[in-house]
Amino acid sequence: MKDYSVYIKNILDKAQEAIGFCRGILKEDFLKDEKTQSAVILKLIVIGEEATKLSEEMKSAIDLPWRSIIGFRNMAIHEYFDIDLSQIWTTVQTDLPDLVEKLEGYLHK
Repeated sequence: MKDYSVYIKNILDKAQEAIGFCRGILKEDFLKDEKTQSAVILKLIVIGEEATKLSEEMKSAIDLPWRSIIGFRNMAIHEYFDIDLSQIWTTVQTDLPDLVEKLEGYLHK
């Protein structure tokens, strides 16, 4: 059986990095800061790419919206100028902490 833990760890690392980029800044500052926006979006793209490498069995074992995670990656690559920065902010503030918690729980069981 293939070891998917490297992909899980990569996803976890990139999520923590994206959260770190936004730590201590306000949404208004994020919306004006193209460097931080670009860095966070790249981390989300990498998360989506790594998620494509997980087996369906692995994705079923971890309750996360994998289809949306992968879907964001595809949208960001093909429709970059349509990215909603307010939604990116919400993702970093709300969704990524949940993702981190679930992946850490999975890796430590």
